[in-house]
Amino acid sequence: MSKNYSPAFIEKAHRATIYNEPEILKSTLCTCFYCGAQFNPQGEEYLPWTDGTGGRPHTLLCPYCGIDAVIGDSSGFPVDELEFIYACSSLWFGFCSRIAHGTPLHRRPPILIEVD
Repeated sequence: MSKNYSPAFIEKAHRATIYNEPEILKSTLCTCFYCGAQFNPQGEEYLPWTDGTGGRPHTLLCPYCGIDAVIGDSSGFPVDELEFIYACSSLWFGFCSRIAHGTPLHRRPPILIEVD
């Protein structure tokens, strides 16, 4: 069964990928709609976050590709539906994503910087 997701619905989903720390920490499944990686944030050893600015929560970067296109299941969006993830990817990345090109996933090693 094919579903059509409206651009307004996809835009709402995109807003759930920024300042999403509270939702990610409550999620058990996250999906990146740039590379297609799915993971449980509770089981990840390292989650890369952007710095929160102006008192806002942090934004999660995908631990596989480093892009800020991660959405968690506690956001209420169907992150486990491939058709939804493709719709998000095509609207926001215009078919210029790892999902669109079928690029294999490789976990990106964390880059930790120690500042004295």
